[in-house]
Amino acid sequence: MKKRYLAIGLLVVLLVVAMMAAACGEEEETTTTAAPSTDTTAAPSTDTTAAPSTDTTAAPSTDTTGATGPATGEPIKVGLSTSLTGSSAAPGSSFAQGVACEVAYVNANGGINGRPIEIVQYDDASEVPNAIANINKMIQEDNVFMTIGPFAQYMQEPARQIAEEMQVPMVGGGPATLEQLAGTQYKWSVMNSAGPPVQADGVMKVIMENGWKNVLGIGDILAIHQETMDLLVEAGPANGFTFTKMPDQFGFDQTDFQPILNRMMEEIKKINPDAILTYANFGGAGPLYKGLRALGVTVPILGSPATAHPAIFGIVGPEAVEGLMVLDAGGIVNPYALPDDFPLKAIQLDFFERYQAMFNTMPDFFAAFGADLVLVAAEAMKQAGGADDRAKVAEALSNLKNVVSYEGIQDYSPDANSMGVKGSMVQFVIKGGQFEFMKVLN
Repeated sequence: MKKRYLAIGLLVVLLVVAMMAAACGEEEETTTTAAPSTDTTAAPSTDTTAAPSTDTTAAPSTDTTGATGPATGEPIKVGLSTSLTGSSAAPGSSFAQGVACEVAYVNANGGINGRPIEIVQYDDASEVPNAIANINKMIQEDNVFMTIGPFAQYMQEPARQIAEEMQVPMVGGGPATLEQLAGTQYKWSVMNSAGPPVQADGVMKVIMENGWKNVLGIGDILAIHQETMDLLVEAGPANGFTFTKMPDQFGFDQTDFQPILNRMMEEIKKINPDAILTYANFGGAGPLYKGLRALGVTVPILGSPATAHPAIFGIVGPEAVEGLMVLDAGGIVNPYALPDDFPLKAIQLDFFERYQAMFNTMPDFFAAFGADLVLVAAEAMKQAGGADDRAKVAEALSNLKNVVSYEGIQDYSPDANSMGVKGSMVQFVIKGGQFEFMKVLN
């Protein structure tokens, strides 16, 4: 039975209000005119999430505005709890900037029936109780019409339960766990990102195309990484390979990787793998790759979509990750290298340029991840005829079809709305400090 978070949330809100009175208000509401914090000093999160679709049938429209010219009507308040501080500060800040970039685009092009989107944003400090408090506050005090986010994977379930209880539409990121994909689907919320089945399919294609028969895998604590490897263990025998998943895991705050490297070397000597999967964020995958190469390991090494991030060069240096192969969700790490017939290329290039102009830096996957929440929310409001009826918007969310987003093609149904993206995993390899395109996998 699912836990109920509303009562807990109300209690936490009261506590937060009391703390704010004593601490001069640690949470600040922001609108889309302000750029969110870009603090990159905190240890990055591994929440990634997502593998887009490669459906090349129709080229669906990505116009979510329903009007032209700047929106000037009454603002539509949309709530966002994200991680601007704490362990997920770096990717959470990129996520928030992606939201701001897409909101600016929607508003500059007519908004929703002439009404601009206004983001009501709070920092959850990478903690679930804070996210619960923020979401309840946004709904009950700020009177938001709907919510997007939060950022972290482990916050999605409590956020969706609040949306269900309060009957407020929500666009969550994900990625969904296997349990969430198999369980009863919610009526008031959807999740965008591709889950373990899509990511495992992409990895398996790399394994089989390279003829690897014996693969060793290790990952961080995120469910998406652990469950993807679980599926590879199960799929191996029927597909001609053996996948050995190490029981060792590491957290987002791991700084000393020598103990992990020592354990990996023990397993490498034991099973003599053809290739290694380091399914973790860039903060972990970079040091592991560098360490393994320094220890004389020469077999191919493949990283997760959370590894496909320019920040990896700042952690260990571009030379240290030369030759590392990565999967990317949609190819945003280098859209210029994507094939011209790739269905996401046009909107990714457009987003890439808009984001650079707005923030004077290149977007990463997490920025595209945040922008997708706005894109999907705007499309649902458009199809519902505006932002006047929450029930109509929730119904529209669960019935969206062929929505081209930065992660992939979003498709939902009322009985399958926890994973909108079902493909578009792209393989890159790092060469000369650049992510070079290899192939589209699914």
